[in-house]
Amino acid sequence: MTTYETVIYERVEEKIFRLTLNRPEKLNALSPKLLGEFDQVLNEFEADREASVLIVRGAGRAFCAGYDLQGTQQPGSGFTVSSDRINLHKIIERWQRLWAIGKPTIAQVHGYCLAGATELAGHCDLVFASEDAQFGHPAGRSLGILPTLSMWPVLIGPRKTKEFFFTGDLMSAQEALASQLVNRVYPKDQLAAETLAYARRVALVPVELLALHKAAVNRWLDIQGIRALEQSAADIDCLAHQTEAVKSWMKASRERGLKEALSERDRPFARKK
Repeated sequence: MTTYETVIYERVEEKIFRLTLNRPEKLNALSPKLLGEFDQVLNEFEADREASVLIVRGAGRAFCAGYDLQGTQQPGSGFTVSSDRINLHKIIERWQRLWAIGKPTIAQVHGYCLAGATELAGHCDLVFASEDAQFGHPAGRSLGILPTLSMWPVLIGPRKTKEFFFTGDLMSAQEALASQLVNRVYPKDQLAAETLAYARRVALVPVELLALHKAAVNRWLDIQGIRALEQSAADIDCLAHQTEAVKSWMKASRERGLKEALSERDRPFARKK
């Protein structure tokens, strides 16, 4: 089994494997290196005839805080509408590949699951969350839409999707459960054990049948147009990047630093106690 730098891929027990996002000091932000290794793990998992179920989790105090923005604020002559669109469609291809991989995947979410992390979790087959989990896209206040919309319109409906996208507010684990964004919610100290217990039940079914169950359900969404929806969303995100609002925030983040720019952006949205 390959050794990675930003993720941990391990066999938990017979037929059950686990991928841990392993940048806890950065809240497991999705850097280009991590995403590349994520793709390699999917290749390894898919090719392994002994593997039936993949659990995806994050190390440290959060599942994942979204895409790593460090360095993305620097202006570059290579950034054009065309290059932006191409890169956004590459993101679509990654998450659609996760969605279509021929074996069950389970996101084990604790703490923050933000922005790009909601795309990752949204394209797993199931999501089990801890009571402290929080979901949302605060980056929508300044950086654009999610290229895939994290499948939220399909999973929780258009009205709930708009409610949270319009403000960037965070959704609690219990509200995510009520909205059918996640399958189950557990106390934080029970999440890992309960996720594994369910994975063991899934692994009792022959992997060939698991693949067909998954394909049958996914085919329904394909007929509904999920792939075209996500590709269209990526094109709209490309437009968002050309708005004055996004350009102004990127300029501010370059001049004042990412941390200060994020703090200034989110301050008006803080809930008063």
